[in-house]
Amino acid sequence: MFRRFSSLGRQAVVIAAAAGLLTSGASPANADSNRITPVSRESCADMRLHKTLRVDSAVECQRLALLKFDYFGFDGKVHNDGELVVLDAAADHVADIFDALLKMHFPIKQARLLNHYDGDDDASMADNNTSAFNDRMVSGGSSISVHAYGLAIDLNPIQNPFLQKQNGVLEVSPKAGERYLNRADVRPGMAEAVVDLFAENGFPIWGGDWKSPIDYQHFQVRRDLARRLAESPGANAKAIFDMQVEQYRRCRHAGRSRRACIAGAPT
Repeated sequence: MFRRFSSLGRQAVVIAAAAGLLTSGASPANADSNRITPVSRESCADMRLHKTLRVDSAVECQRLALLKFDYFGFDGKVHNDGELVVLDAAADHVADIFDALLKMHFPIKQARLLNHYDGDDDASMADNNTSAFNDRMVSGGSSISVHAYGLAIDLNPIQNPFLQKQNGVLEVSPKAGERYLNRADVRPGMAEAVVDLFAENGFPIWGGDWKSPIDYQHFQVRRDLARRLAESPGANAKAIFDMQVEQYRRCRHAGRSRRACIAGAPT
């Protein structure tokens, strides 16, 4: 079990330890509110029981990390019950995203594990639940979802619905998201405000850019990168993910667009 610290917090720990000022288990005063821990065996068993983790999963359970975090609610209050499961290699950067969302008072309805919905993505969306890992196929398809790698995040599904045409008829999921089809009518919780934030922390692909389907709630890494990270040992995978983030940031700093930086990213 470990606790995540900011860069300054980590430096303070190193300095204090060198001076013999820290005892085992002590935490610096400026520790982040986000907490990252490995997913326990008990939690793995619960995920299998509730259909969010299959026997033939794309990633082993020991490669998953549980992030607990504070978030700013639509009620104007800070809540401390946010939970997401993500791939271990990306956990620090996901924590940075939710740190930033809290600081900017970007509202989130709730963030509960898919266990609470027995892996039912439709039920999670209808409940306006922000989520990440779910060992499932893509919506309406037969290929594995990037959610099954713990490398996709769905944000405020009602404010950011999933749109798909079926037999010429536009279907909106969840149905309550119909109120948010006009994306020019900017309201709290809509994803457009934070696309760059997700991209700068390793999740540059946004479903709102897609033509069919359109998935405003959805942020992910490239599919080939997800497979590579899942197949790499934990420490190597983290180094690869960190490198991807740094290369993307350098690309954007050089003045290139988000889409150009995604297209130019190495595999």
